Amino acid sequence: MSLADQASLLLIPSGYKSQKVYSIFPTDGDGDFDFSRSGSATRIAKNGLITTVDSNVPRLEYPMIDGVQKGCPSLKLEPQRTNLITYSSDFPRTYWTKSGASIQGDPSTQGSEEITNGSFATDSDWTKGTGWTISGGKAVSNSSVGYQSLSQSNAISNSNGKTFKCNFTISGYSSGLVALYISGFINNSYFIGANGDYEIYIMVSQGTSGNVEFLTNSSGFVGSIDNVSIKEVQGFTSPDGTTNAYKLVEDASNGQHQIFPTPSSGTDAVRTISFFVKMDGVSKIGIRAGDAKYITYDIVNGTTLDKTITNNIVSSDFNNGWKKLSIAWDSTTVITGARIFLLNDAYTSGNPLTYSYTGDGTSGVYLFGAQVEEGSFQTSYIPTNGSATTRNAETCNGAGDSAIFNDSEGVLMAEISALADDLVAEGISISDETIGNRVVIFKWTTTNSIKVRVASGGTNYFDKTISVSDITTINKIAIKYKQNDFSLWVNGFELETDTSGITPIGLSKLNFNGATSPSAFYGNTKQIQYYNSVLTESELSQLTSWTSFTDMAEGQLYTIE
Repeated sequence: MSLADQASLLLIPSGYKSQKVYSIFPTDGDGDFDFSRSGSATRIAKNGLITTVDSNVPRLEYPMIDGVQKGCPSLKLEPQRTNLITYSSDFPRTYWTKSGASIQGDPSTQGSEEITNGSFATDSDWTKGTGWTISGGKAVSNSSVGYQSLSQSNAISNSNGKTFKCNFTISGYSSGLVALYISGFINNSYFIGANGDYEIYIMVSQGTSGNVEFLTNSSGFVGSIDNVSIKEVQGFTSPDGTTNAYKLVEDASNGQHQIFPTPSSGTDAVRTISFFVKMDGVSKIGIRAGDAKYITYDIVNGTTLDKTITNNIVSSDFNNGWKKLSIAWDSTTVITGARIFLLNDAYTSGNPLTYSYTGDGTSGVYLFGAQVEEGSFQTSYIPTNGSATTRNAETCNGAGDSAIFNDSEGVLMAEISALADDLVAEGISISDETIGNRVVIFKWTTTNSIKVRVASGGTNYFDKTISVSDITTINKIAIKYKQNDFSLWVNGFELETDTSGITPIGLSKLNFNGATSPSAFYGNTKQIQYYNSVLTESELSQLTSWTSFTDMAEGQLYTIE
């Protein structure tokens, strides 16, 4: 029989339903937790993909090591956060301004041709405004009259919510500008005034007219258009397994190559920027916010190249070459409109806003899941589609009763990692649901620290604080309590003892808080074990140690080479 089989209460996250997290022991349900979260949330599923769970459904999240799912899941608990980016993955939309760059979908997914007579072989199918003619296999505009169109009505059926790859050629250009619209929507390149073969992507976010229109600007347009082709395309496969990622491609101009969202107003606050990125010809990027601070980053080597802010980018590996990059901006300036820059291999340092290079027209990065949230650390991805979206806080409490917990002696063990070393007290406790009688493990208010307390009748009799190497990686922590016999074990070692003190009275609930709600624990929990009698030193060492080197490495999300 293993040591865990002797536990009075054993939580190993595996079974759950709406509003409930099941414990292994006791088997009668008295050790199950009540779970709450209003609204949906995302997690990393067993297949390594980001998936969405419904309101009040707990999240069992699987660890990713070098982009591969390995190991058993953790119970993920997070605070309330709001993604201020209103279109988190719809990068073809005009909400996202592209400068010196374009957004492309996956051309291998293109559908059938939507345009009739795109070669202008005959003078038909197109409605011509003032100054437009069709002859010689081209549509020719020779007018200084502004806002005149060459159009096809209802050319595309059910265009709403779709992305289209649009190709056309401009030749014989002399003056003016022209732009392509679909159902009233335009690419961020807006009006074009130069000869060349063009490929642009337009996302239609509302309206179903399907009208296709080349429109001149206020000064007209003198030149010819030919080889018009419009086909629906999907995005590339993203970390959620669907085709909703897009490629940011540098154009062939000499200048900056960037993308940024429409800025929004809001209160000043520390905010964290995150997004998913996958390299395709570009391996260096820059981020610059509205406060004029910036950071530049080498994706391949995971290193900062230059920065004028305090924090560094945190990189996490996902499947199929994707990485999630995040950074807590260390100013309270509103930064919802932060810019992402492509940088070439020659870049070494400097402000990305003033760094210029000539692009090759094909290199870039794939993007997915942009997020800006108030707070000093990243949380799980919050998809948005037209408005800022909030993921509400989670609670997980109410396990056990007075028959399970022993006031006189016992052991509480937690295998946990914090979301961040943010110096906020967050606890897991057995108590009478007051701070006066409790056994509690805290993530504490000093950097990378753990505090444990055993209180009885309002007095803390065992009150110790220790440091760990990293509070955001998995640590195994156990408190032994018995009158005049207390100890703290962490990762296989006894770190603190006390031979004076009494034990709590009326222990009745195990909660993911410090016995009261303001100190709710947010993080990842691999297991909780409670024993209603003290364990030996050998057993406590075993309880807080790893079974193998591989188990330890994977528990800490390390790579074994």
